[in-house]
Amino acid sequence: MSERRTQFGHDRGVHDGPRLVPLTGAYNFRDLGGYPAREGRTTRWGTLYRSDTLHELTGPDVDLLLAMGLTTVIDLRTARELERSGRGPLADHAIGFHHLSVIGDEAGGTGGATGVVGEAVAAPDPAGEDLSERYLWYLESGRGALVEALTLLGEPDRYPAVFHCAAGKDRTGVLAALVLGIVGVEAPVIVADYELTASRMPMIMERYRTDPAFAERLASVPASRFSVEAATMERFLAGLDDRHGGARAWALAAGVPVGSLDRLTDILLDGPP
Repeated sequence: MSERRTQFGHDRGVHDGPRLVPLTGAYNFRDLGGYPAREGRTTRWGTLYRSDTLHELTGPDVDLLLAMGLTTVIDLRTARELERSGRGPLADHAIGFHHLSVIGDEAGGTGGATGVVGEAVAAPDPAGEDLSERYLWYLESGRGALVEALTLLGEPDRYPAVFHCAAGKDRTGVLAALVLGIVGVEAPVIVADYELTASRMPMIMERYRTDPAFAERLASVPASRFSVEAATMERFLAGLDDRHGGARAWALAAGVPVGSLDRLTDILLDGPP
């Protein structure tokens, strides 16, 4: 067993370690490989990644991603976010790009700031600042985008692939939870994967503070919007089970073809089916 596959043990066994891809212009680009799934299988390394925004990638960052064979980028940001920051330097390369906004630019609660300040304020205020309810709202507001993303990820020629939003926390966290749940990764591991973003948030927040369009709004956004708490993902997963029967059941009911889900499992899991 390689060193990359020995990240499980203490405290649910999920750690940054070699999981984090060392990029200068993206702080939260992580490999979703090595997680235990159903039937004793594990998620494949070097296949599917999650990330924060990619528009500030440096030349060496791009070289590394090309060397990794990156084939597909799924951008979950709003149209306004994409228009404002652009795709970044990956747009100059033959990498498939799919813009699948989980939140419409007309989503309520934030006025003209929607998309300018990213996922922190791009959705209606959750009741009591419960981010898990907001994540469950994504399943409705972003149903079409999430269905298309999961369907794309059921196509073998799309890999290696990355999906991302602004911080790689909320919208990205929901899609990651769906993907991992579909292939049989258990809830505690999904929660621990979500928590890894906590160590990246200081750098992501500094990026926001140096962006004039964001900095002027930062003070009006509750600090809880930027938190990364295990309980948030735990409640989301519990709601996903209680209201929809789990990730795979939600995906099927939402319209993802069963063949896409079966292929997604085969693509992402090591070992015999």
